[in-house]
Amino acid sequence: MSRTLHFSSPDGTSVSLGPGKYYIEQFGTSELRLTPEGDKPTVTILAESLTHEQYELFSAMALTRPQKNDEFLIELLLPGGIRLEARGSTKAPPDHTKIATTATPASPPPIVQEEEAPINGTIPAVISPQTHLENSGASAPHSPESPSLENTLLYHAPDSPSPATRVVVNESQPGRETVYLSVLSPDHIGLTMFEQPALFWFIAYPTSQPVDVMITDESHTQRLLDVRMLPPIQPGIHKVDLRDYGIRLQLNTTYQWKIVLQGLNPGESHTTSGWIMRVTPPDNVTTFANLQPINTTPTEPLLEAGLWYDAIWALSERLHTNPADTQALTQRAHLFEQVGLLPPAKQDRAHLPLP
Repeated sequence: MSRTLHFSSPDGTSVSLGPGKYYIEQFGTSELRLTPEGDKPTVTILAESLTHEQYELFSAMALTRPQKNDEFLIELLLPGGIRLEARGSTKAPPDHTKIATTATPASPPPIVQEEEAPINGTIPAVISPQTHLENSGASAPHSPESPSLENTLLYHAPDSPSPATRVVVNESQPGRETVYLSVLSPDHIGLTMFEQPALFWFIAYPTSQPVDVMITDESHTQRLLDVRMLPPIQPGIHKVDLRDYGIRLQLNTTYQWKIVLQGLNPGESHTTSGWIMRVTPPDNVTTFANLQPINTTPTEPLLEAGLWYDAIWALSERLHTNPADTQALTQRAHLFEQVGLLPPAKQDRAHLPLP
């Protein structure tokens, strides 16, 4: 946390949390326990027991969210749909008494993004990856559609893709598996027509380190999301649903989102990032914007309109509903291949039945 926050303790007294880094965990049915970095005493704050819809959450996930009127939330999402929410304030109450500790000052947390929910994956390897910077000008093929299943979906990148760079962690070392960490985005600014879309990312190996997820605006002046997923984290495709965090994308505004895998030592983190913009869809697609759930949305018109994120979301939800949907698996793998995301495409194809 970057500033002092004020919460209520279980006995009703006021608690101050100073700037710094904290480890957060459930403590009882309606309490959160925070352990500051360094040799400082733990702090217990009052929390409300609620629910969340972050499907396939395999480990606890903590996040902070500023609200209106100086209110501030600390939330802990747990597997099984349980969410503990503590409501505090950036302003001390009039009768404020300092009971809690102030954490050791720490450098600002890494720019990261949120969320994720593993789907599948079986590529074990934990090695120190390096960052690979991809070209920003490539676009997806525009060849005529083939009647075969492989080419039933073709991604049509915007006619003039906005310049941007997708960053992927990709490294191979002798005697070890290839390390691969990537946001599942095109190599330019990807489009969505939704105010609260879902984003997906991929990790090709299990890790015992935490992963941070973050969304910022193009100028990096506004941080919409900054959450941490606690280990262990399984390999595979993970989901970040903006609806779970109350985040809304503004029309025609560009955002950068990042996934940061923390290292064993300071300075050893590894970051993958991509870009997203919400746009007004063409008339022939507008009617699909209100379809619920999204897995009922036809993906062909989405891809023809260049709505990458929406098409991947629709296919992923179909696979969540029916993991044996070979058509959705094949089509999603084909889309990954079109934008150079080969390891996640390989994983999808590995789950197809043998011919």
